Parts: sequence; structure tokens; C-alpha cells
Amino acid sequence: MKEGRLSSALQERYGIGNVVGKVLWHSLNESGAIGVYDMKFGDTIVRNLLAEDIKPEVVKEHKHAARREDDAQRTK
Repeated sequence: MKEGRLSSALQERYGIGNVVGKVLWHSLNESGAIGVYDMKFGDTIVRNLLAEDIKPEVVKEHKHAARREDDAQRTK
């Protein structure tokens, strides 16, 4: 997860509107599970957020088709 929103209770507690925050850091245990997040919402940084308190936002990514080495249209 790269971005997410806080639960409505935490939005109210921290005075943050319904904005998307960016993940600054997350913990990682030996089994590969994430325990807590540090996130930035505008100018506000909230630390030690549990995964249950965050609603992940879908990051829209795009891809390009692979180019072949022998493609005559490819510029070098």
C-alpha cells in the first residue's frame, strides 16, 4: 500500500479531513506482515497507525508493452 485514508474516528481525532495520505514508513516482521504505518496527510504526520485503521487507496498504475530488440521502429 502506498496511499490510504484513515477511519472516520481517527480523522476526527487528528483533525484530518477525508484526504488520502501517503505511507512514509511501515514495520515489517519476520513473517513479512506489516504491523504499523507512519503516514503523512497534508502537513500532518501520524505515526504508529495500525493496518486496521487505514483504508487502502487503489493506486492506478499504467504499463507499457515490452519492445523487441529487433523492432525496426525502435530508436536507438
